[in-house]
Amino acid sequence: MLAEQLVGGIAIGCVYSLIALGYTMLIRAIGLVNFAQGEIMMVGALIGWTLLTSYPLPYPVVLLLAMALTGLLGVLIDRLVYRPVRRSGSPTMNVIITTIGVSIALRNAAQLIWGSEPLRYPPVFAAEPIVIGGLAIAPQNVTILVVGLAFMGLLQLFFLRTRTGLAMRAAAQDPDMARMMGVGVDRMVTYTFAISAALGAAGGVLLAPVFFASFDMGSIGIKSFAAATIGGLGNVPGAMIGGVALGVVETLGAALISSAYKDALGYGIMIMLLLCVPSGLFGRAQRRS
Repeated sequence: MLAEQLVGGIAIGCVYSLIALGYTMLIRAIGLVNFAQGEIMMVGALIGWTLLTSYPLPYPVVLLLAMALTGLLGVLIDRLVYRPVRRSGSPTMNVIITTIGVSIALRNAAQLIWGSEPLRYPPVFAAEPIVIGGLAIAPQNVTILVVGLAFMGLLQLFFLRTRTGLAMRAAAQDPDMARMMGVGVDRMVTYTFAISAALGAAGGVLLAPVFFASFDMGSIGIKSFAAATIGGLGNVPGAMIGGVALGVVETLGAALISSAYKDALGYGIMIMLLLCVPSGLFGRAQRRS
């Protein structure tokens, strides 16, 4: 039973990791903590529900379409809201507060468009468990695990093996030097918003069939931010590992102790970790002058 719970925890952790990667990418690119990332995930889940219930499309196609549409939404939000505030010379804290306003606006807009009631996805996973080595694993956990790990692996390959990925890394590390080398930094920031929003949508479309899609499911974004913090803010592999670790701790804590305390366990471990390692597991410690 614990082994089955562990697989479920890793699967949920993969969802946390996908959303945490959105936080991490924007922190690396422009130093912005986008507290609307959870609501971006929520919009992606609701878009997926609309596509599944309105058109005879297979689930993988819905997943990709929801990612594309939500990625476009992320770019529009940056162009219409975040970029003007950044270029106005406002302090970083004002931009962060703006992201909170965007999260509230997205939640209210989703409530107006899709209503207040939770929406159930049509059945997209098989009902019979998958038996592997004597373990009965729910098909949705296998799908989430495989797809989540695939997206994380592809993202790493994108950053390491493609010219655009290398340009995005250069623009994040030293924008001025990247401009001197001919990199379009503004274009790289646009790509970052698109990818972070698409990853959030992937997490939403993977998670919603297990639970429900609703206008208030964006609260999962706070857990994903905690996962990014555990791994080290701004560290891409750290966000992946932090998300999986948080999912495993929550799931095993719910199984061994009580489901009522699973959130407290996750956040408690985060606090204890940051007390010992303030920069996170893979973050770079900053010297105090």
